[in-house]
Amino acid sequence: MGEIGPPEWNWIRVSILIVSALALFVVTTVPDHFLEEHLWDHVVRKHVPRIFIWTFGTLLVMYFLIHQLHLDNLIRDNQWTILLVASLVGLIPESGPHLVFVTLYSQGIIPISILFASSIVQDGHGMLPLLAQSRRSFLVVKAINFIVGLSLGALVLSMGY
Repeated sequence: MGEIGPPEWNWIRVSILIVSALALFVVTTVPDHFLEEHLWDHVVRKHVPRIFIWTFGTLLVMYFLIHQLHLDNLIRDNQWTILLVASLVGLIPESGPHLVFVTLYSQGIIPISILFASSIVQDGHGMLPLLAQSRRSFLVVKAINFIVGLSLGALVLSMGY
């Protein structure tokens, strides 16, 4: 109707429409227990504040590192080292540290190759169930991710991207 989101039809308006439709479907079809216990108490009250604090803290630290300490030139001059650091940080089985490299890329400080390597190695919380099941399998998968991510990132960086 043009009341929510931009007036023209674009990906933002379509995304808002799809998420709103899914939210309406969930709210109207699931039991009240699910809404109160799982969605509200667990997701909204437990996880949303943590995600907000982590995201805000990361953006605040990145602001000070880039705009106050002027580390952007140091990062640009040592791209191969940053590629290795991004790949190593990707080994952490959590998606939060990846935000650092997304922020650096969005500000034009690192090239796409470093973000590419970090994205390949980083698998967020998806590996936690495997870690709980088998540490050996977890380490094997992380080693493969690291080798592939670092190799492809190095290849793309050597091509100038």
